Amino acid sequence: MRRRGFLQFIFRAAAGALTSVLFAEKSLADWPEEHFSKGDFTTHFQQLFGTRTIIDSEAIQLMLPEIAENGAVVPITISSDLADIQRLYIWVEKNPTPLAAEIAFDASLAVYLTARIKMAESCHVIVIAQQGERLLRNQRWVKVMQGGCGTG
Repeated sequence: MRRRGFLQFIFRAAAGALTSVLFAEKSLADWPEEHFSKGDFTTHFQQLFGTRTIIDSEAIQLMLPEIAENGAVVPITISSDLADIQRLYIWVEKNPTPLAAEIAFDASLAVYLTARIKMAESCHVIVIAQQGERLLRNQRWVKVMQGGCGTG
């Protein structure tokens, strides 16, 4: 194969791959838009969980800084030794979009997640773990600093 033929082959392959990604009929991730829309924390929380009982549990370990210097990058680590956790929900109480993340797990996996979340102001960060039909909750207060001055 000559150089020109080889380059044409590479460009055609790349263009085909790009086209299939840009115009894919199915998305790889589900995006429940109603869960991640702007609005009131209480309203969104009720829409998702209704009147189901939520149990406070320290079995869901939640590590967050007590004081976050920059609300745009607040580190969070969630872990648990509990079996059969299918889903985690991360809520930031006073954010314009209170549901920060919804993560599905295979029941055979151990739960360990580290990420960075955005926080508009000081508030509770709430993690809900779905274990079968049970909902488990752990929460921490995080004080967000802006320019060296606390917001509460």
